[in-house]
Amino acid sequence: MKKLKRKTRSKSGHRTRKGLVYFWVAVILLLLISTTGLALDIGKVVVVAHQLQNVADAAALAGARIIKINQSIGIQNAIDTALENSVDGQSFQLDESDIVIGRYQFDTGEFIPTTTQGVNALKVTARRTDASPDGPINLNFGSIFNIDTYNVSRSAIAIAAGGTGAGMISLAPDGVGLLINGELSLIVNDGAILVNSYAENAVRIIGQPDLGAAELDVTGSVLATGGFEFDPNFVVNMGVPPSPDPLCPYPPDECLPEPTYDPVYDLAPSPGDTITVSSGTAEFEPGYYSGGFRINGGDVTFKPGIYILDGSANGQASGLVIGGNANVCAKGVMFYVINDAVVDITGSGNVEMTPIIYDSNDFCDDSYEYPSDVDYAYEQIGIFQSRTNYNAANIVGTSNLDLDGTLYFPNNHIDLSGTGEGFGEQLIADTIGISGTGDMTIMYNGGNRAPANRAYLVE
Repeated sequence: MKKLKRKTRSKSGHRTRKGLVYFWVAVILLLLISTTGLALDIGKVVVVAHQLQNVADAAALAGARIIKINQSIGIQNAIDTALENSVDGQSFQLDESDIVIGRYQFDTGEFIPTTTQGVNALKVTARRTDASPDGPINLNFGSIFNIDTYNVSRSAIAIAAGGTGAGMISLAPDGVGLLINGELSLIVNDGAILVNSYAENAVRIIGQPDLGAAELDVTGSVLATGGFEFDPNFVVNMGVPPSPDPLCPYPPDECLPEPTYDPVYDLAPSPGDTITVSSGTAEFEPGYYSGGFRINGGDVTFKPGIYILDGSANGQASGLVIGGNANVCAKGVMFYVINDAVVDITGSGNVEMTPIIYDSNDFCDDSYEYPSDVDYAYEQIGIFQSRTNYNAANIVGTSNLDLDGTLYFPNNHIDLSGTGEGFGEQLIADTIGISGTGDMTIMYNGGNRAPANRAYLVE
């Protein structure tokens, strides 16, 4: 019987296989380390990109809040806000070249760089790149793949809500907020026109009017007939978030309060009596008049102060009613129109009204002065129709009409017609109708800007 020989394993073969194991272990370890390093670097890039987006968002919002009022402050606010945020463990330095002022077209979603026409937005690009102040992102394991740094940038666009110096504001949230009908000229001196209605005919234009304003901001849309087209240089923004009432931005806490009065101290001849002036001269003291006024002629003077005007209960319109050829002087005066009273100014005489102005002594007579208890909270407001008085108002302008200050009709429709530069320095109303063929100017003075403490990210 043959003996079976045992096969023996070659020592060199054993060493070869053992070497292969070590090789593959090294390869796998290298791959694991590389993959782990790559994952860590990718994670770092993702985190930094998220931080950059946060910086861009915050800086754009901070700058946009003031951009309509002061562009340089808006840019500085963006830079300061960026420094308050951390990116990759250090405060972020925003370069001024990464901040672009412009106009956001709500209807098209387009951002147009400009510093002159219809500025309403700010674009901020937060970068960690080769050209940025803080340089690119340093990778911890990128050298394995011969990549030591990585460029990342993120941008944001914020639009301002409010802050517009508006010479004309329609507050109504629906329906026709502004109706313009005729071959008239409407100029809002360096101020914007704001219309808060969401309706498709929020602004209704009939005819071929000539419009001049810093811009037209409409929450809804513009409906024009008769072939009307806006001048190419006239800025129109549709789809704009509504602006709050600058005299009542956050009701009820931040509304300008209505003037208080004691009906016991009634300066009417008898309770409810309307004071009528048709000729001669008359002079009146500030206070409560339960029947209001009807002035159709003569020379009438109102001493400085606040006049609380109610309406007559006899069916004849009264309150602040001025017609005929009456000459009226009311300097340093605010008319507060309540209950059934109306505002109807249609006369052809000289009508001059200026609001309460602190430390002013420009009155109808040099001997006049403000009452000791005059409330300067109503400074610069010429007419204030009560928020619970819903009567429509009417003002027909002439070359002899000169109304200064803010004309405030928060829950009222007002009709304007005629001609002249005397339609106040700012008009705020629920809805506004403008008609005729005259040249009308609102001499906006920059006051009562809609508050700009809100801004929205749009991109």
